[in-house]
Amino acid sequence: MTWKILLLLNCLTVLLLSPASCVDRGNFKTCNDARFCKKHRELKSDDHIHELLVDSVTASSAGTSISGTVKNLKTNDELLLEVYGVRDRTVRIKLNELNPSRKRYEVEMSLDGTPDYVPIKMEKQHGQIQLLLGDTIHLTLHPKPFRIDVYEEGTLLSMLNADNLLLIEPMRVKPGKVQRFVSWISSFVPEVDEKGADHGEDHVEEENHEGGNEVKDEETKQDDAPAHEEERREEPWEETFKGHVDSKPFGPNSIGLDVSFIGFDNLYGIPEHADSLRLRSTKANGDPYRLYNLDVFEYELNNPMALYGAIPFIIAHSEKHTLGMFWNNAAETWIDIDYTTTSTGGSTMFGDSSSQPKADTHWISETGIIDIFLFIGPKPADVSRQFTTIVGHPYLPPHAAIGYHQCRWNYNDQKDVQTVHENFDHYDIPMDVMWLDIEYTDGKRYFTWDAPKFANPDEMIKNLTKFGRNLVVISDPHFKKDDNYFVYKDLKDKDFCVKSKDGGNFEGWCWPGASYYPDFINPAVRDWYAELYSRETFKDAWTWNDMNEPSVFNGPEVTMHKDNIHIDGLEHREVHNIYGMAHVMASFDGHLKRHNYQLRPFILTRSFFAGSQRHAAVWTGDNTADWNHLKIAAPMLLSLNIAGMTFVGADIGGFFKNPDAQLMARWFQAAAFVPFMRNHAHIDTRRREPWLFDEQSMFVMRDAVRARYTFLPFWYTLFFHANQTGAPLMRPLWYEFPKDSTTFGMDDEYLLGNALLVKPVTEENAKQTEVYFPGDSSENWHDISSLQIHKGGTKASIDTPLQKIPVFQRGGTIIPRRFRVRRSSILAIEDPITLSIALNDEQIANGSLYLDDGITRNHLEGDYVFAKLELKDNLLKSRVVHPSKKYQTKVWLERVYITGFKFKPSGVEIHELPAGERKPLEFFYDETNRVLTVRKPGVNMGKGWAIVIRP
Repeated sequence: MTWKILLLLNCLTVLLLSPASCVDRGNFKTCNDARFCKKHRELKSDDHIHELLVDSVTASSAGTSISGTVKNLKTNDELLLEVYGVRDRTVRIKLNELNPSRKRYEVEMSLDGTPDYVPIKMEKQHGQIQLLLGDTIHLTLHPKPFRIDVYEEGTLLSMLNADNLLLIEPMRVKPGKVQRFVSWISSFVPEVDEKGADHGEDHVEEENHEGGNEVKDEETKQDDAPAHEEERREEPWEETFKGHVDSKPFGPNSIGLDVSFIGFDNLYGIPEHADSLRLRSTKANGDPYRLYNLDVFEYELNNPMALYGAIPFIIAHSEKHTLGMFWNNAAETWIDIDYTTTSTGGSTMFGDSSSQPKADTHWISETGIIDIFLFIGPKPADVSRQFTTIVGHPYLPPHAAIGYHQCRWNYNDQKDVQTVHENFDHYDIPMDVMWLDIEYTDGKRYFTWDAPKFANPDEMIKNLTKFGRNLVVISDPHFKKDDNYFVYKDLKDKDFCVKSKDGGNFEGWCWPGASYYPDFINPAVRDWYAELYSRETFKDAWTWNDMNEPSVFNGPEVTMHKDNIHIDGLEHREVHNIYGMAHVMASFDGHLKRHNYQLRPFILTRSFFAGSQRHAAVWTGDNTADWNHLKIAAPMLLSLNIAGMTFVGADIGGFFKNPDAQLMARWFQAAAFVPFMRNHAHIDTRRREPWLFDEQSMFVMRDAVRARYTFLPFWYTLFFHANQTGAPLMRPLWYEFPKDSTTFGMDDEYLLGNALLVKPVTEENAKQTEVYFPGDSSENWHDISSLQIHKGGTKASIDTPLQKIPVFQRGGTIIPRRFRVRRSSILAIEDPITLSIALNDEQIANGSLYLDDGITRNHLEGDYVFAKLELKDNLLKSRVVHPSKKYQTKVWLERVYITGFKFKPSGVEIHELPAGERKPLEFFYDETNRVLTVRKPGVNMGKGWAIVIRP
C-alpha cells in the first residue's frame, strides 16, 4: 500500500473523530494553478480583436445554417463560425479552428441524437449579417469587433463576445517530436487527404464524429507557422501540479468566450457545486466556478470548487424572460460570473439605452471547440423542454426505485442483509432496495462475490424479490491488476485499457490497489463491459457506478492524468467529464441486454454530464452528518433538477460521521420529499437503521418513510411528466412563479411539480420555521397536516415540532395518493387511489395520474394509462387521454378528499363514462375545516368517470 493510500485512510479516520474538515484544498487546483484559466481570466478586451469576414459568410444548401471565417487580428489565426437554427426556439453556435493541425474533439455523447435543424434566414445589410429564426428570434453578427447579439421580439437578450474575450489557442505539435508522435498517433486514426478537412458548405451540414484526430506533418506545420510562432514556443509544453507532470503534445489549446445576459441579474445552474442555487459573482473575489469531475470526500460548502459531476448549462431568469445556455464541452471548464448594469448597447433593436441589469459570464475550457446552444424560452418550462430536447429527457425509472433505499458501507454478509430486511418488516417500515458496497466482492474484484460472506447470492436476491424488494451492488470502473482475475485478464487481452502517454496500459491506484481502467469512450469497450452484467449471479441485481470521475488515488487531483490516451488518440483531457457518463451508458445497455430489453434498469452514478439523465440517478456524494450539509442539499438538488438531472438525492444522515437522533429524524423528513431517498453511511460510522435510535425518533423516521409511500402515485406521475417534457421534479419557487421576484434568491424551500410546497427543517432544535408562500393573494396554500390555508405573497411562522415537516398543497391542484401501508412499493402498485384535492378561490382544481406495470419497458410501446383530472363547477371528472389496450389496470378510486370546499352538499353521485351506471356515494363534510370527504367511489382509474357534487 502506497503512502498516499495510507494518507487517505488516515484522513478518513481523523475526520470521523474531529469536526474539522478533512479536505486539503491544496490537493485541488485553483484558477491560478491552471495555466489556461489564469491566461483567459487575465485577458483584456483589447488583447485579441476578432473580425468576421463578411464576404466569407454563406448559407448551407439546406438553409438551416450559415458559416463564415472569423480572423484574430493579432495572431492572424482563422476560425470557422457556424450558426444553426434548431427547432423550438433554439440556436446553435460553433467556433473552431478553420484549419487545425489536429482535429479538435467535439462532444456528441451528450446529445440525444442529431438536433432537428430548421431554416434560418440570412440577410447582409449595412456591413452586418442578420439572421432570423422563426418570426421573433433575431441574431445580429457584427463584423469588427466580432460580436453576436441575440434578440427576441426586438429585445436584446444576450451578447456573445461583447468584451472581446474570444480566444482559441491553436493546436500545435511539439517541435522535435513531431515525426515520432505522428507515427504513433496514426495507428489510431484513418488517413487524411492532402487538403485536410473540407470547411466549405458541405462541412456545415456534415455530422461530426467523436475521435478521429488528425495531425499535420512537420513540413506542413512549418509552412503554416505565422510570424508570432516564436512567442508561442515560449509557452509550456508541460505543466506540473503537486509533483504530477502533465505533458502537452499539442501545446496549450484552450478556448474561451464571454457571454452576457442582458436584462438579467439572476443566474442558476452549472452543477455540481455545494453552493447556493443563485450563482454568486466570482469576478471580483475568489475563483470562477469549476466543472471538472473529481472525487472530493467531505466536500466544503459554499464555494465554487469542482465536485463529482459537470453540467455546463446555465439559466438566466428575470420577471420578463428566462433564457438558457449549454456549453457542450467535456474538458475542464471554468465559469466567471459578474452582475453589473448596462446602458451602452441599448436594450432593444430600436435604440433604447435605459440602464438595466446585466449578467456577464466568461466560459473557459482547456481544449475542444466552442459549441453553444441558446434556448430562448421565454418561460422556465420552455427552457427545460428546449434543453432536454437536445440532451435527452430523463428516463422513467422502475417504480421500486422511487421508494426507500437502505445502504451502508458495508453490510457484513448474507445473514446481515437478511436481518436488516426482516427488521424493516418487524418495525413496519416500508423499504424497496437493499444495497451492497465494495466489501461484497472477492478482494475488490467487481463481478465477483466474497464466497465466505455471500455464499449464495442468488438465494439472497430471491429472498428480497419475493417480498417485492431489490438488491443494488456496486461496480466501479477500476479493475484489480491480477492475472487470475478474469475481468482484468480479458480487459488486458482485448487491449481495452486506457493508455498512458507512452502508449502502455495506464495503471492507477484505487480500492483494489494497482488497477487498470477500461476505455469507456470506445464503443467496443462499452459493449464488452455491458456483457458482464449478464453473469448469472448479477443479472437480477441493480447497479451502483461509483468512483467514475474517474477516481485515481495516486493521480493528479485524485483523478486520471490528462495526457492519458483513449480510442482514436483522444487525450483524456478532452473527454474527462464524460468518462463517467460513458461508464453508465455501458451499464445501462448491459441491464437492457441481460433481460432482452424487457425490464427497466436502475443505475446510480456519482459522475455525470449533460445527458446522464437518460440512463441514471445521481446523488450528491460524500456529504457529512452536519446540519449545514442537510441545509445545502436542497440548493444542490434544485441546481441539478433545473439542469435536466431530475432523479437526485443526498445521503440521509450524511456519509461521514455519526448523526444524532434529531439530525437523523429531520434528514428523513427532508429526504421523503426529494426524488431519490437513500440512507447511506461510511464503513467506520455507527449503524443507523431507524430502529437503532430512541423510540420517538424511530417513529418520526418511520412516519417520514410512510409519508413518502403515500405520495408515490404523485411521484410516479411527476417522473412520467419529466420523461415526456424534461420538466424538473424539484422546482425553485421562481420556476412556477416567474414574476415573483421575492423568490429569485430563495433555495431553502421548493416545489414538487406545481403542487407541493416543501420547507425542510434544517436548524437544530427548531420549534418554528418561517415559510414564504409564493404568488399573489389569489393563491391558496393548504397545510397538509393542520389544513390551515395561507395566501400567496405572505410569510408565516410555522410550528415545527420534531414530528412535522412543513408541506403545503397548492390550491387548484389534484394529487393522487395511496394510504395502505405495504412493505414495498411494487406490492402496492394496484392498490386503490385517494385523490387529495386543494381548491383555489374559484373552487377549481386540476391534476393527472400515470399508471403502468412499474417494471417493464412496455410503456415505450404505449402500454400505460394517463388520465387528466379536473374539478370545476362541482363536477370532478377523470378523462383518460391515453388508454392502453394491453395494459389493463386494476387500480380503483377509494376516496376523494377536498379541502377548501365551501358548502355541505345535498348529495354526491358517481357517473361512469361515457354512459355507465350512476349511484349515490357516502360523504362527510367537516364544516370547521371546510373539508369534503367522498368514500368509496369504486371506479376503475383506467376508465373515464365523473362525480357530481350537488348543492
